[in-house]
Amino acid sequence: MMVPINLKQLRVQSCWARGLCVASFAFLAGCAGVFQGAYTAVPEDQGRQVLEALRQKEGMIRTLRGLFQASVSGSGLPFSQRFNGVMSYVSPDHVHLRGFLRVGVPMLDFNREGNAYELYLPAENQVITGQVEGGSGQTQWDQTVQLSIRALDAVLGKIAGLSKGQILVLQDATHYRLDMVALPSGDTTSAEEFLVRTWVDAQTLDLTSIEYRRAYDDVVVSVECEDYREVNDPAVAAAGRLRLPFVVKATDHRISGGSITLNFQEFVLNAA
Repeated sequence: MMVPINLKQLRVQSCWARGLCVASFAFLAGCAGVFQGAYTAVPEDQGRQVLEALRQKEGMIRTLRGLFQASVSGSGLPFSQRFNGVMSYVSPDHVHLRGFLRVGVPMLDFNREGNAYELYLPAENQVITGQVEGGSGQTQWDQTVQLSIRALDAVLGKIAGLSKGQILVLQDATHYRLDMVALPSGDTTSAEEFLVRTWVDAQTLDLTSIEYRRAYDDVVVSVECEDYREVNDPAVAAAGRLRLPFVVKATDHRISGGSITLNFQEFVLNAA
């Protein structure tokens, strides 16, 4: 049975469950998720240490290049097929993706800088622009772009709320669970609140799963990370190895949703 959580640790409670008592939040914190079990809040100093360790791990990635195979499917996505790709990332938020058909024909060129993105489709000679979060103009590609960014953020160890520290840290026998409540940065006329719930391995601090939830157990998007391997950092001699997931799957669970799976063959970390 879950240990009751004090009000100081639940400052986020009022943001998403106004009027509910502490016991209700404790129940919701233990609702069904990717990992079942009794989660209890960690001491405040331990929570700070966990979050700081995750910030440091994310900060180790200054640049990252990767080769991958992608599988895209779902009624809500503009296309469903497999393709090969090349990823290039520069901290904090520049992403360049190029996708190729199996015969080597370019099929897409994607650039993200901050919240803005540009997608070039050579076959149609079409350029699509938009915003990752909160754009006023919607395109048929927004859902695909947002799902892809969710997957890439997981590869990079980016956890919602880390920069602000507004996270409730809980633990069971094997994992930390990080809960953060935030208003989506989209249409502010709909003040719908989301719970971002992240599972992290307690021993390795590997990010294993993320859920973007709405209305209690209504999971909108989930991300799963698997096949962690050590990647060498050439800039650091002794302890310059970082564990990265070589398989990441992001799924939109809405009726008009879909999924994107990235299988990486190689990473190059912090190359000159």
